[in-house]
Amino acid sequence: MGGGLVGLLLTLVLVAAVASVGRRRWHRHALRRAAGRRPGSSPERAIAIRSWNELDDHLGKRWCACGGYLERAGEGTRESGGHRYRIARLRCQECDALDEVYFDTTEVLH
Repeated sequence: MGGGLVGLLLTLVLVAAVASVGRRRWHRHALRRAAGRRPGSSPERAIAIRSWNELDDHLGKRWCACGGYLERAGEGTRESGGHRYRIARLRCQECDALDEVYFDTTEVLH
């Protein structure tokens, strides 16, 4: 009878571990999906700014979907459809994921 109880306990521990891993994966997937819809995630969702300070302020508050801090990895400029865009490339210090944030700089005051 003792062996059956140990087997049952091991099975319950294994089921709990598998459920926990599945829950974490689902949560990370949901965070990545949400990150793809947040402001600045594409040219269509570009964040309109009127000063370069706004760009710096926004990037300082942006975090990776994993919860890690994003550091700047580079920037570039692109023009399309009469709009100027500044694209900030970011890298997560925790998971090493790359992210790009689009800013519409057409109205930036010089």
